Amino acid sequence: MRAFIQFVLSEFKDIFVLLILAGLFTALVIAAVYFVFNKKHKGEKKFPWSKIILYLIFIGYLFIVVSATILRKHGGFHSEYNLHLFRAWMEAWNNFSVMNWANILLNVALFVPLGALLPLLWKKCRQWYIAIPIGFGISLAIEFIQLVLKRGICDVDDLFANTLGAAIGFLCIMAILSLFNVKGQKMKPCLLYSGIMLIPVLAICSIFIVYAAQAYGNLPQAAAYIQNTKNVNWLLNCELPEVEVALPIYQTQTRSKAECDAFAEDFKEIINTEYTTISYYEEAAYYMDNGTDGGAHFLHVNYLDQGYSYSAHFDDNAVWAALDRATVVEALAKYPLQIPENSEFAIEADGWHVFRSHQHIDGAILFDGALLVRIAEDKSIREIKKRK
Repeated sequence: MRAFIQFVLSEFKDIFVLLILAGLFTALVIAAVYFVFNKKHKGEKKFPWSKIILYLIFIGYLFIVVSATILRKHGGFHSEYNLHLFRAWMEAWNNFSVMNWANILLNVALFVPLGALLPLLWKKCRQWYIAIPIGFGISLAIEFIQLVLKRGICDVDDLFANTLGAAIGFLCIMAILSLFNVKGQKMKPCLLYSGIMLIPVLAICSIFIVYAAQAYGNLPQAAAYIQNTKNVNWLLNCELPEVEVALPIYQTQTRSKAECDAFAEDFKEIINTEYTTISYYEEAAYYMDNGTDGGAHFLHVNYLDQGYSYSAHFDDNAVWAALDRATVVEALAKYPLQIPENSEFAIEADGWHVFRSHQHIDGAILFDGALLVRIAEDKSIREIKKRK
């Protein structure tokens, strides 16, 4: 959630100044309208504060929409478009990153105010078959402008997300209006509007609940949409065994944030430090100190595979060592690592010592990939990381 909020704030920081200026301009407009109204009616009529403020909010909202969808986009050389409905949703589901989901949810949230403002400003828009199509039409106009001006991507998923947002905003405000039983309006009961509104909200929430229940997430490279390959000729570029062979499947345990904290507590005893910064991101927990020994220590602990990476940075100009295998294994003895005896060992530039295993099976454990260790001349471990 923290990463999501940081991403949202970074997306809108460029228009904060414009919003402040728009607020000042709005205040001046209200003051001018109030002065003219009082001068014309000489106190005989009450100034329609609510209506004026709603109109100004609506104008300010349209300014934000145009700024976020067109003015902030950079022009390109070609018109870009996507006509595959739910492609963005499938890509977000496969990758499950902050950026993917933020793009979708912000497009939904962007049109929620529109769906809420329309019924408040115009009574005719208190019918769903008028308000929601207006939201669809405005979104369609924006996508068309993006296509013509080559600013951003004309995306059918944005059109769907915007319309969904307008529908949620409409249902929300109609539930509130019906709750207060606005005089003279034939509105359905509040529970009906609330129930319908909860359908898309719960559907979106269920996506995150289902994902959280999975042990290892999704396949990032999975297909986002189906392509018709009926007339495609496929050629096999490898030989398949004639006899079926059973292969073992290896599973790794995941770590919760609490388990990452426990691991980090044990690890800080090894490196003799105290963490001053602890952060939790999408895929790993992050621990850092201020360098009580003249340097700074960084530890990343992964949630999904229980792996970790460690680095220590000092102000000195380190002289990198080139040590034999036995010396490196001895230096790593205090760290939580398993190094198979038959792994390949190599010394690379800048103090990197590498242990490589190619799908080596040791009992019930599968070793596959490379362990990289960076060692200074004083035999201090400066970095530990793994590589596929």
